Amino acid sequence: MSGVPTYHVLALSGGGYRGLYTATVLAELERALGKPLAKHFDLICGTSVGGLLALGLAKEISAADLKALFEKRGCEIFGKRTLLRRVLGFWWKAKHTHDGLRTVLKDTFKDDLIGHLKHPVLIPAVNYTTGRGQFFKTPHYKTFETDLHMSLVDTALATAAAPVYFPLFRNHRGVFADGGLVGNAPGLFGLHEIRTFFPDGKVANVRVMSIGTMTIGATIRGNAPLDQGLLRWKAGLFNLVISAQASSVNYMLLQSLGTDYFLIDDEATPDQSKDVKDLDVVTQASTNTLRDRAMHAAQKSLGDQRFQAFREHIAMKPVFYHGPNRNCEE
Repeated sequence: MSGVPTYHVLALSGGGYRGLYTATVLAELERALGKPLAKHFDLICGTSVGGLLALGLAKEISAADLKALFEKRGCEIFGKRTLLRRVLGFWWKAKHTHDGLRTVLKDTFKDDLIGHLKHPVLIPAVNYTTGRGQFFKTPHYKTFETDLHMSLVDTALATAAAPVYFPLFRNHRGVFADGGLVGNAPGLFGLHEIRTFFPDGKVANVRVMSIGTMTIGATIRGNAPLDQGLLRWKAGLFNLVISAQASSVNYMLLQSLGTDYFLIDDEATPDQSKDVKDLDVVTQASTNTLRDRAMHAAQKSLGDQRFQAFREHIAMKPVFYHGPNRNCEE
């Protein structure tokens, strides 16, 4: 069908420090393509740590620099816990404060707003004030005229407020919890966004590339007690939510798009699971495992025939209806 647009979506999953896997894949792909990855995608979606990466790519921060944030400042984000939080963690207080993450975000994004981004984004969070999903977006549709005033720092803190790991995040828009509660793998949201809000999206050709965080299926051991309270669940409940969501979304996207859906992810081996099972463990072992597996995944993806369409695609000039990058009348 002539004249039908083709849109490419990049979807980045959440996963705490396991985002180093995602960032390493992104850095290798960007190195091979020789230009900012955002130029190859018409929409970038990211949840939790994937949201941080999505905002960085849309700001055209190099993927190599985003990877370096994990390598150089991972302990600053996840490693600081007061004695009170060590004692009360999981019971009364979140394991970590926002302080380290906020500092890293501020150093990275400065005072930039969503409206300053030159590439369309969709960042899921949960608005705990309303009890509904909240999707922060660039003004790429005529009715999207509120989120552009959100700072990138606040947006990242909202989507990354993982239960148990970080406190809820409050700003002038409400109280927010981690986007992983509504869509840890945001590719399905990206497909819906294109179909609903992009020009000729209903008839467009759409391809989605999703990058995970080394999938670890949350499972129960054969001899585990079935009657579990807070002490036994700990962070396992949140891990189960994001694991089950990711597998469901991957299945639906594969059924909907077939070969136009490309997933980059790895299952951790039993030995490697010990290194990267927890979302906030920053050790040399976890760093090595995440980087090494990501390097292999990137190399494999670059040689995959399905990746060639993403390599060759150059995103159309985005349409923005509001803000400093406005280029379209309502």
